[in-house]
This record gives sequence, structure tokens and C-alpha cells, in this order.
Amino acid sequence: MTNKTIKNSTKKSTTKKTAAKTRLSAKEKALTKTVAELEEIIEKLESDLDDQQTRVESAEEKMLRVVAEYENGKKRVEREKERSLLFAKDRVLLGLFPIVDNLERSAKYEQEHAGSDDKQQGIKLVLEQITKYLKETNSVESFDPLGDVFDPEMHEAMAMQPAEDKDSGIVIDVFEKGYKSGERILRAAKVVVSQ
Repeated sequence: MTNKTIKNSTKKSTTKKTAAKTRLSAKEKALTKTVAELEEIIEKLESDLDDQQTRVESAEEKMLRVVAEYENGKKRVEREKERSLLFAKDRVLLGLFPIVDNLERSAKYEQEHAGSDDKQQGIKLVLEQITKYLKETNSVESFDPLGDVFDPEMHEAMAMQPAEDKDSGIVIDVFEKGYKSGERILRAAKVVVSQ
């Protein structure tokens, strides 16, 4: 073969290769474009994922803060409740101290004046002081149901006795008075009821 023939055959094969490369290049361009679009989508998704992770972390931090604040508030309420109960207890005790003092004075007076009628007056004054204290501080009043119709909400029947002059179900004797605060019964009266 001559040089001319070799050159011609080389030209033909190069032309075929260039044409094949051009065809591949169009496919490559399409694939490259698709890859670029997919990479953009992946980049956007990764960015969205990072944003979502940041939001989740932020929400978790907020949730932990809220839980911590709730727990602290709960403890604070418990402490405040205990403090309030102690304060109320102290207030009750402070009001009872003068009554105890008067009972001690009454007992001392009774020892010194054994035959005197005035000792009952001292006890009566102390009872009035206790009654006044209960009413003023807690609206507590005693009630004596003697002669009332038996009411299981307000009375506790200790016994039943026949009574000729009373109808059945009437309170004929009171062992212990009852106590109430407003309409709420604190202690039912212990009573004897007629049969």
C-alpha cells in the first residue's frame, strides 16, 4: 500500500470515529445535563435535610427547656404549698397560745381558791375565747342538735332510746356537739335518737 492509500484509510476511520464521538457526545451531553440536574436535586435535598435536622435539634432543645421549666415550676409549687401549710399551722398555733395561757391561769386559780364559785367563771371565759377564735379565724361554729330531727349528714347516732313525749327520730340527748364551717360539716354531732 502506498502512503496515499494509508492516509485515505486513516482519514476514513478518523471520520467514522469523530462521527461516533459526536453521537456519544450528544448522549454524554444529555447524561451530563441529567447528572447535573440530579446533583442539584441532591444538593437541595441535603440542604433541606440540614435545615430539618437543625429544626429538630432546636425543637428538642425547646422541649427540654419546657420540661425543665415544668419540673422547676412543679417543685416551686410544692415548696410554696408546704410553706403555706406551715404558715397556716403557725397562725393556728399562735391563736391557741393565749387560750392555753388562760387555761393555765384558770387551773392555777382553781388550786388557790378551791372552794370558790369563781372558778367556773374562768373556764366559761376560756371556752368563750376558744369559740370566738374558731369563728373568727376559720368560720367554725358548733351546733347542738338537741330536739332536732335526726339527719345522718349532721348527726352520728350513738344509741336509740324510747321516749314517750317525743316522736321517733328526734335527737333526745347530745354526747358531743358538732362543728361546721359555713355549710360544710367538720364533725357530726354524736347523739341519742328517740325510737
